[in-house]
Amino acid sequence: MIMEVARRSGYQALQSEIHGMSQRGGTVYAYLSLSRGAILTPAAMEASSHLLIALEPLEALRYLPYLRSDALLFVAREPVRTLPDYPDEGTLFAALEAVPGATLVDTVALAQSLRFKQAGGVALLGLAARRLPFDAEVWRGVIAERFGPGTAVTEKNLQAFAHGLG
Repeated sequence: MIMEVARRSGYQALQSEIHGMSQRGGTVYAYLSLSRGAILTPAAMEASSHLLIALEPLEALRYLPYLRSDALLFVAREPVRTLPDYPDEGTLFAALEAVPGATLVDTVALAQSLRFKQAGGVALLGLAARRLPFDAEVWRGVIAERFGPGTAVTEKNLQAFAHGLG
């Protein structure tokens, strides 16, 4: 959705996905490059990324080296325990909270309050939208198109986005 919002807002957008055997504890991640000018590569170099949205805390910790010192970090607090030796939550949260620009979100509580299990990801987009240079109406239009205008799922996603947007 970020890519489509960026394009509609006059930006160039390029994405690269890397699949790392997620079924066995690996990760699947995507780099997204946005620019007013030409983009040479979608891949992020260390200390070059402005934003990280993570759907899981350990995932966020793995990619901290890619963030600039002034980057934004939005992380769902709910762990996905795919590894037998998953780190202690307290230690993990402390490491993430020590990052300037980090916001940890209780996406489980949000999903319960909206009665919509999938609310967390779209709420994280809403948080990011606060700081990205794109109009909220463009975001809402893309969300409506993605989930089907006028459907209950669209309305729930728009509520989750509004929650994140504040």
